[in-house]
Amino acid sequence: MRLAAGRTALAAAVLAGVLLALPGTAGPVRTTVAGGVAAGGVEPWNPRRPADYAAMRAAGLTWLRTDLDWRFLEARPGRWDWPLYDPVVRDAAAAGLRTLGILHTVPAWANGGAGDHAAPPDPALLTAYCYRTARHYTPLGVSAYEIGNEVNLPAAGRLRPDAAAYTRTVLLPCVAGVRRAAAETGHDVTVLLGSLVPADGRAEPTRFLQDVYAAGGRGAFDAVALHPYTGTDSPVTSDKLTAAPDALHRVMTAHGDGGLRIWATEFGYPTGGRQSVTEERERDFVAPALTAWYAHPYAGPLFWYSARDSGAGGHDREQHFGLLRADGSPKPAYHAVTEWFTSRG
Repeated sequence: MRLAAGRTALAAAVLAGVLLALPGTAGPVRTTVAGGVAAGGVEPWNPRRPADYAAMRAAGLTWLRTDLDWRFLEARPGRWDWPLYDPVVRDAAAAGLRTLGILHTVPAWANGGAGDHAAPPDPALLTAYCYRTARHYTPLGVSAYEIGNEVNLPAAGRLRPDAAAYTRTVLLPCVAGVRRAAAETGHDVTVLLGSLVPADGRAEPTRFLQDVYAAGGRGAFDAVALHPYTGTDSPVTSDKLTAAPDALHRVMTAHGDGGLRIWATEFGYPTGGRQSVTEERERDFVAPALTAWYAHPYAGPLFWYSARDSGAGGHDREQHFGLLRADGSPKPAYHAVTEWFTSRG
């Protein structure tokens, strides 16, 4: 997710006045298979949130995944900007969507400016962020928390992802805060291991997960998050939705966690920019992808990334993952997702 580019493109679209009406939403749709939408990093600045979320609910989706970035929530020590994400969570609830919040990023004051994804030297600071955030948002409708995003990939301040370091400095301190908040509010929450993505070497998902267990991570999470993107390949020919999650689940089973689920917290295809697919090809990929994922007995919700394109042009593929175009009109994939989920109601 590219926050700066997405926010700029979104603002440009608003100023240009090109936002159109979203598909009709005649009320909540009942489904027996839980699916969701990963909204991306621009939601606090998205003026069409209510309409977008209503459209996602009309498609049969029941979850929203959104950032709850520490760098924005507490940009200055002790000064919490709850109004930034409050409307996102409230709009999701109003649309009938449950919320999965991503707990990640670190403000510069907490880690000496080492980068957005460098853990603070004092783990108590991270515990306090996760506690305060969960304490505030759980009563508002956030019922699941993902501890980091794509934690096995390099990022600012995390040039060499290390599962043991992630477990020791991020996962365990953050989960301690979330569990305390849940106990105090009397709510049940689901804690997800930070999402894993295809990678090589020590960052390969099964190896990374094995190292999390070796570092004492068992018991900290209730489910594992995965981003089984297939690139531009068909979900029929790629193993990312089939053999890859099976291998991950075998690791979980070997460590006594075979009863836990794997959530696909991001999945989708860009329909613009480099290494993209046509809108028609994306539509054709929807049913095979969803069918492959939910065939797993351990499958948790799959979140389509994302709700709406954050831009209408250019070569940045990150702007073109939406089920809706930047102007709010539905892509063919939106109708395919709707047909797949509502037919299972």
